[in-house]
Amino acid sequence: MRSLTKSALALVGLAVVAYVVLFVPLGRYTIYQHAVRIAGTDEAQELGSEAVEAAGRLREHVEGELDEHVRDAGPPDAGPAAVE
Repeated sequence: MRSLTKSALALVGLAVVAYVVLFVPLGRYTIYQHAVRIAGTDEAQELGSEAVEAAGRLREHVEGELDEHVRDAGPPDAGPAAVE
């Protein structure tokens, strides 16, 4: 019963936050509209493209580390041989 109450309160809280973000104006625009306008700037677009490039470099680095340490090591050791 207690977890059901906590879940219900969490959903109510989430609904309130979503309502405020989407419908309550903060100045001339809602928080969501502010975020969309900021994301549309040249600086934000540049940041996004740099983040995509950084993620690609990180992926290549992680794949290289996996190749070096895991994939090139061969099959895992099966353990000691069975004694007959």
